[in-house]
Amino acid sequence: MKRRDEVLVGITATVALVLLVVGSLWLARGGLQPGYPLFAKFTWGAGLKQGQPILLSGVNVGYVESVDIRADGLLIVSLRVRKEYQVPVGTTATIEPNGFFGDQLIALHPTVPNPKHYEPGDTVLSGKPTPQLADVLARVDTISTHIQVLTLALRKEMVESGGLADIHKTVTDANALIAQLGKVAAVQSAELTKTQASLRRVASAVDSAKVDSTIRSFQGAAQSISTLTTDLRETTTKLNATLAKLNDGTGSAGRLMNDPGLYNDVRGLVQRLDSLSADFKKNPGKYIKFSIF
Repeated sequence: MKRRDEVLVGITATVALVLLVVGSLWLARGGLQPGYPLFAKFTWGAGLKQGQPILLSGVNVGYVESVDIRADGLLIVSLRVRKEYQVPVGTTATIEPNGFFGDQLIALHPTVPNPKHYEPGDTVLSGKPTPQLADVLARVDTISTHIQVLTLALRKEMVESGGLADIHKTVTDANALIAQLGKVAAVQSAELTKTQASLRRVASAVDSAKVDSTIRSFQGAAQSISTLTTDLRETTTKLNATLAKLNDGTGSAGRLMNDPGLYNDVRGLVQRLDSLSADFKKNPGKYIKFSIF
């Protein structure tokens, strides 16, 4: 009898423990909270399973009710959202890591506030998935590989090929050049100082009285040139007036230049004088007669 009671007590405790665990899981998944279904589509390998949470802008609004695998490479995920939360139209669903132990969650990201919301049974669009830890590690491995290649190349160029020695030689030559330029600058500065001193001595040796006399001479010469310019201007004016009279035919000279008849008469007179002079040279006795007693 006592043995039987112990067996019944053990069975009862076991059933109670199982019911407690199942009930806890059911309650944690919102079993007592009514909700409406939504759906989302993701590719294989998303790592989703039943009971994982759903976050809307960081707030837990439901859980994953079921995950169905399709032959075309998609996962049809049934979402159970509590009735007091409305998912705005335009919201995208992404799968994000939940902790450091490989768990996942579905994050709902509204684009902009929208009074319209998804109705029960609608499908939420899938967004760009968040990089997983494996992707990050793969990127880290790739970066590490590139860094290793770069390190080997630098070692080959800088150490094995004598690049460090060339750089050291270049720096040494540059330092020597800078020192030489400093010496040249010092010499040029000394020469410039001497030149400035010489200019000061020359300036102090110049007699200001002679300079004033020279300036006054220049001023007198400038006045004389101005007077000469005035006289030349007056002479030019008179010549222009005379030429104007000649062109107009005013006066004897103007008539002589502008009257064709007078010009022809003068030309004929000159020709007769030339003929008379020639005849006189040829027959002087015709014009001059001498008699002696």
